[in-house]
Amino acid sequence: MLFLGIVFPFLTTGLYAQDVLVVDPGVGTLNAAIAEHGGNKVYELKAGQWYQIDAIIENDGYHLQIIGEDPGDGMPATLQTNADATGAVFNKMFDAKGNLTLKNIYFVNADLTGVVGERFMDQSGTDARTIINNCVLHPAAWALAISLESGNNKFYFTDNIAVRHGHQLNPNCGHFFVTGHSGLGFDTLYVENNTFVSMGTNMHAGEFSTIHHNYSRWNHNTIIHQKSQIDWASLENEYYWTNNLMFDVQTQPWAVTWQPMPGHHADKPKPSLIYADTIPGEAMPSSRIQYVQYNLHYRNPGFYALIDELNELAVELDKPQMYLMPLLWPEDSAEVSREVSFFHDDENFPKWKYGNTYYGVDPLFEDERIYEHSDWLVEWTRPASMQHAMGLPADQVPPTSEWTQWHWIPDDDISLNETWPVFNGRYTNPEILTASIAGLPLGDLNWFPEAKAIWEQYKDLIDDHMRAANEERLLVTSSEEGVRMEPGVFVYPNPARDIIRISQQADLVEVYSITGSLLKTERATTQVNLIELPTGVYFVKVHTGNSISSHKIVLSR
Repeated sequence: MLFLGIVFPFLTTGLYAQDVLVVDPGVGTLNAAIAEHGGNKVYELKAGQWYQIDAIIENDGYHLQIIGEDPGDGMPATLQTNADATGAVFNKMFDAKGNLTLKNIYFVNADLTGVVGERFMDQSGTDARTIINNCVLHPAAWALAISLESGNNKFYFTDNIAVRHGHQLNPNCGHFFVTGHSGLGFDTLYVENNTFVSMGTNMHAGEFSTIHHNYSRWNHNTIIHQKSQIDWASLENEYYWTNNLMFDVQTQPWAVTWQPMPGHHADKPKPSLIYADTIPGEAMPSSRIQYVQYNLHYRNPGFYALIDELNELAVELDKPQMYLMPLLWPEDSAEVSREVSFFHDDENFPKWKYGNTYYGVDPLFEDERIYEHSDWLVEWTRPASMQHAMGLPADQVPPTSEWTQWHWIPDDDISLNETWPVFNGRYTNPEILTASIAGLPLGDLNWFPEAKAIWEQYKDLIDDHMRAANEERLLVTSSEEGVRMEPGVFVYPNPARDIIRISQQADLVEVYSITGSLLKTERATTQVNLIELPTGVYFVKVHTGNSISSHKIVLSR
């Protein structure tokens, strides 16, 4: 990934307000500089140089800023953790008790013997702000990557690569963001244009039913190879899961007998990857926005074959059946999902929107190793599921030492990462390259600099469009005046049950089978009833004026 040095205006507040101190490479040099100057300096690390801490870095009551020199296309400064006098690796790299800014740094959270730290950082300053921008975390941690220990924090995680979070001993490890430890929720969790590779149990552990958060945004992130769930927070004022690319996400089979989870309803036992709930005392209709739109959720077909295999074995052994969670269940699954009953209730939840999710579409990554690791993850999941989801004793499954290793370690040495670039997240599927709400690539836009430049130019317009809970696309078009954004023809919901709607009146709508057979036509309409068609994939061609647009839709009942 290119280190583009792009920081949003709200991230630059206070940056370089103090004098810059260039820190010499070596062991403990950064700790010594911080001990001497505290918050009176901005600490600059030299690009391509190696640094190691000799104690956990703390800041109490001041804004600590550690900024790596702009590395261009080369390696940034490396900052590595260490071990204490007993030989135990530090359990974290940062203990933040005030505002913290980290930029342009390659963090190696493993000591020189390759032992990974329990967590990357704690933020225990109430009302504190943390900015992590343009950094690499590799490895991130084996337990909790980023833990917000106090309340009302603002956390901005942008333009980063995070690799190897959690361990490979069982499915239950690794929460990337953990919030609500103090009983208070966060003010802002802003996660945008990042790539996550080899992740653990879930991306956000935010408590199920009592912690109330303010603003959660996951936009244009790429997540590749991840064990279990996405979001374990139910109560947010504003929530966005948008334009994300998820490849092999939630690969661990979920046993039906594990429900209800805390805060869930026993009569609707199957949760989705996105949790949601009403806030106690909330007036209806809800004024909150929950917006889950324009995402890709792909799994290696081997995971579906594995589910069939494990469920056949479960019948023989009288064990519970298992399934793989969708991002959200389809509209007609309200009887088994609490969340879908909210997201498809326009009367009580008019701004809770779910749709336009691509399932099972391969983005066609350039790096074939991604697919190799995907197959390894399928192999690893078989014994992990037999032991964990099915409850078989360890002596009936392969020993842990024989389980396939699937974590992404490009140089085979996590003690001192030297391979650059760490990862390549570019892909070539033209459908996914134009699948975002703005007709841009899904996932981390840092892999597509030209598209990111367009997104930056129109970011405020796109954000306003989403915050208004609009489901129709904004399309990037070219004219003599240059590139601009304008509303495009949009077919929704997708997946649909019976009726599809057109965002503007169409002169003609044609519905085709996946083999190209014309099945139905409607004229001068904004909706088409497809109740007579079976579930499956169809193509809808919309004629408006002099333009024709084609849309792939899924009927799911």
